[in-house]
Amino acid sequence: MRRIAVIALSVILALVVAMPLAFGKPASTEQKPSPLGQLKKNLGDLTGEWWNWGLSTSPSPLEGSYTGGTQCEGEYVEGVFFLAGAAFDPDVLEVERTCTVPAKTPILFPVVNIVCSAAFTGHQPEPDPQPYDTACAEPVTGDTIDPPSRFYAKVDRKNANQQRIASGLFQWTIASDDNPFGLDSGTYEAASDGLWVFLKHGLKRGEHTIVFGGTFEDTPFGDFEGTQVTYYLTAQ
Repeated sequence: MRRIAVIALSVILALVVAMPLAFGKPASTEQKPSPLGQLKKNLGDLTGEWWNWGLSTSPSPLEGSYTGGTQCEGEYVEGVFFLAGAAFDPDVLEVERTCTVPAKTPILFPVVNIVCSAAFTGHQPEPDPQPYDTACAEPVTGDTIDPPSRFYAKVDRKNANQQRIASGLFQWTIASDDNPFGLDSGTYEAASDGLWVFLKHGLKRGEHTIVFGGTFEDTPFGDFEGTQVTYYLTAQ
């Protein structure tokens, strides 16, 4: 049995689902330099890289409310800057982070993000023989983001475009046993799907605020208010 993990605006949850090893060609996670203003990776590949970034250090950038720290080390793939949600804590309804980011560099962050992976093992002896992407990440994401659930993302008080992006199969590397999911370190088959914001042109030099959050209703995880995440960014 495999579990799926959800980073929903800031919420990390686990849902037990039947899922085996997936088959097919995984998305590449090799890091390659990109020409200025041009990304060699498509957005699907970048969402897989985001998951690798999210568990590449301890503490994870998915945890805590900080000024600086791992949440501000988003230059994992050259040519794009990653921002994170926050690890689930039912007593925390809001986190704030202050970071410096490179100006005019594309920024990618998830509003709702689900991952299914072989990393989540040992829950039932007879998993269904279905792939992580089409049989897990995609349908569960649909069930999670459909109305009446509602989500928001704002950049400098203006609504940002949220787009649904699926990673396809990729290799997920978990660098440390000390991670928000309690997973063993290693490299595993995985697939993710969710609502993302991609700021293609990044931010102009100066001070900016990014806020995202939402409300979950009639989802596989129940009904709850997601933690609001606020980034105070200096682009330079």
